Amino acid sequence: MKYRKTSFMWVLAVAVILLAACQASSILPDPTPTATVEQPTAEPSPTVDWFPQTPTPVVLPTTDPEEIVTITPVIQEEDILVWDDFSDQSIWQTGTSEAGTIAYESESLSLALLAGKQTLSSLSEHNLPSDFYLEITVDVLMCSPEDQYGLILWNNSSSGTYRVWFNSSGQTKLDRVLPSGTSLLENWQTGRKIQPGSPAQNRIGISSKDGVLEIYVNDVLQFSHSPIRKLEGAFGVIAQSSSSHAMTLKISSLKITLP
Repeated sequence: MKYRKTSFMWVLAVAVILLAACQASSILPDPTPTATVEQPTAEPSPTVDWFPQTPTPVVLPTTDPEEIVTITPVIQEEDILVWDDFSDQSIWQTGTSEAGTIAYESESLSLALLAGKQTLSSLSEHNLPSDFYLEITVDVLMCSPEDQYGLILWNNSSSGTYRVWFNSSGQTKLDRVLPSGTSLLENWQTGRKIQPGSPAQNRIGISSKDGVLEIYVNDVLQFSHSPIRKLEGAFGVIAQSSSSHAMTLKISSLKITLP
């Protein structure tokens, strides 16, 4: 009888424990879901380049060969033979003809050619020695592409008259006039740094030294010609129109020096 009582007590105790466990499990709250934080994926460490490649330096030309500027000779004040500002109106030939008009203007000499194939020239009282350097400014005010103007060197010298020509297309040439006719010494060639068309201003330089004639425009050497004999003669200007349109130009600021 005592054994049954003890067994009953054990059964009762187990039942109480199970009942308490069921009640506890029924009142426990649902666990709150926690947000899952994704850890950033670690980027692979960059590989250190201990010997980086360096770009090969590109050497750019400092000067285009076509743009090389040859400076004209420097004029020294003590070497100046002539400094003509065209204020003395007795030095250059002027007048009006069927070809047009040559006249003095303010500090310049104007050559105005009428329409058609016309020619105007004017000689000065300035005498060119065999060796010299001169500079003169030419302003083309109105022209057509084939119109041309030039400088007369050593007019009627023992070897004839030399003429340096420029046209409104930016070209230049050299010829010589003899009693027997005109000979071409340097054919038309495209100039460098010559301002074509109109209005256009060009500073022309002529150097004659030791039998070599050099032609400059705006401080750039255009061409050279040799040999030139020892010559002497008057200096002048010339212009030729070659179309149905008129042509007008003026010259100014003449300097003639020893080379």
